[in-house]
Amino acid sequence: MNPDTARQLFESGGILLVLDAPKDMEFGIDMYSWQIGPNFHGIKMIPPGIHHCYYSERDLLTKELSNRQSFFIEIKQPNQMLILIRWSSTENLFQRQQLTSEEYEIRRNQRYEFDHLLGQYPLDTYRQWLSLSNHLRYDFIEKILPLNVNEEYSIPKNLSEAESRLPQMTLNPQFALRFTIIEKKTNLYSGSDLTQSKLDRTNELEKIFNDRFDSNIYGILCELQLSFIIFFLGHLYDGFEQWKCLFQLICSCQKAFCRWPMFYIDFLQMIYFQLKYFSNDSISGEHLFVNIDQQENSIYKSLENLFANISAFNDNQQMEGNDFEKLIERCEKMKQFLNETYKWTFDDEPEDEKPIIVELDNQ
Repeated sequence: MNPDTARQLFESGGILLVLDAPKDMEFGIDMYSWQIGPNFHGIKMIPPGIHHCYYSERDLLTKELSNRQSFFIEIKQPNQMLILIRWSSTENLFQRQQLTSEEYEIRRNQRYEFDHLLGQYPLDTYRQWLSLSNHLRYDFIEKILPLNVNEEYSIPKNLSEAESRLPQMTLNPQFALRFTIIEKKTNLYSGSDLTQSKLDRTNELEKIFNDRFDSNIYGILCELQLSFIIFFLGHLYDGFEQWKCLFQLICSCQKAFCRWPMFYIDFLQMIYFQLKYFSNDSISGEHLFVNIDQQENSIYKSLENLFANISAFNDNQQMEGNDFEKLIERCEKMKQFLNETYKWTFDDEPEDEKPIIVELDNQ
């Protein structure tokens, strides 16, 4: 990178100041992580938008890393180009420090002084991050994240206030992710095996985005991306469980793709990138999607259900217009990708729908 480009990125990019970080901690942002040294004070050149940060403290004796903890930040003009977090040794986590307008300007003006202490945002992975996060919205994220992460850090005014902040050794619902509650469906079928009331979950989908996301259906895609990110990058298995529930819900609708075809086009594009990352042998999560028998794979069965429903409506000439044509085209491309990557096939008649052949005795 030439000096002029670097200077421009430094001026226009955001800065995450990381203060008092423990020695040898792993710290990451989006698609890249580092083992930080004693001079690490944060990250510079962060592109505007939402980013996922995560960290693991290292045991100084065993050298083992603890479970990852994570948080989201949003870099935006004019007064959120610099964000400051500080390590709390009492709670063993980073807390965001509240800055007044004057403190913010002072820190921002000092950025050249601590430039050499800041790591550069991994710009070569930025496009990958965008492919996994393009539907994230911070107002929707705040509906899902634990209540405690929205509390900002400020210096205690007295001893009593400091003591009140000591961790309570009881389970606290404020630390739980506030995922949308979705009824789990244990049996997934395609075609005409189920009645209309059991097969079509469009009303359930519509109720969720009306009640939960201010009538914005893309709030569901935001939660779907967030669930995947906190599992894939944050190593939190609850994220994967919520991802599966949302995935199955979206695939179990008959009327929804007729009402909102662009939503399903964007959904399939999102799923393409998510499943693509699990196709790499170096990623430990591959086994979550690849089974010996694809009929026992819930992700496969969900997609089979969706493709069958869309195909049935298309065969009956109930889908017209450019958006529906794009949806059919996206389905075909998705099938091709899944066949090439996971050896999944969707055009064969499901085993439970094939006719039973009875051999007659010639006598």
